[in-house]
Amino acid sequence: MYKPVSKDQLKQRRRQLRQQRRVRVVKSLWRFVCMSGILVGVVWAVSQPDWTISKPEQVRIQGNQYLSDLTIRSMLAIPYPKPILELAPEQLTTQLMEQGSIAEVKIDRGLLPPHLTVEIQDFPPVARIMQDESTESQLFVDERGQQLPLSSYRSTVLLPKLRLRQPAQGGCPDWTQIYQAIQASPVAIGIVDCRNPQNLILQTELGKVRIGATGDRTRLNNQMHQLDRLRDWQKQIDPNQINPADVDYLDLENPDFLKFQLKRSGTIAPKAK
Repeated sequence: MYKPVSKDQLKQRRRQLRQQRRVRVVKSLWRFVCMSGILVGVVWAVSQPDWTISKPEQVRIQGNQYLSDLTIRSMLAIPYPKPILELAPEQLTTQLMEQGSIAEVKIDRGLLPPHLTVEIQDFPPVARIMQDESTESQLFVDERGQQLPLSSYRSTVLLPKLRLRQPAQGGCPDWTQIYQAIQASPVAIGIVDCRNPQNLILQTELGKVRIGATGDRTRLNNQMHQLDRLRDWQKQIDPNQINPADVDYLDLENPDFLKFQLKRSGTIAPKAK
């Protein structure tokens, strides 16, 4: 049977509920006060001199295969000493990506002890830039066209044999495309001359080869493919018409029709059939 609840019981129940609510509110306030105190304490602590990045050794470099630790630290350009909370990983990441020969960057802050961990994936140097026809500079270029001096790399890095001549102002136009095509070529290429983007010249194991204007990836790949078929080009010509010693360079501007640029006459002789 249903037993009716008295008024006293209802009043007592309401008092219990109000008391429980007050207890919950007090607990919530205490939690808020404690968390705020901890947060303020942490902010105060990390703003003290013991929580600053005060020397380059507190920047830990990981993952770099080619660039030296010193190079990466110098690219960050941190004004020591610097409170660790004032160092924004996103801003530092942008600095590295814009300056260095770097593909990926991940930067984390650590508090015990205060430090930065910089994890990178870097690019190797792929070509040495030449100052003139015979003098090599101390500048190297990666596959994206980023230029860095020799001092930027680890002493154990194997330096590339490929040489690059480029315009005095600016880099080699379409360098990434050109380098990828060279990498796929079965014919060894020693020097890339892209000082004139309308007249790309390659020094190869077959001799000097004129490629012509850059920018057409399909045509460039076709030209590299044709190089492999020209390994015995001296045997393919009629010596009564063309003396191999008189050939200045092979002209592959049209990859479907090889021509020979002669030294003396300056004319272009078609390939003999």
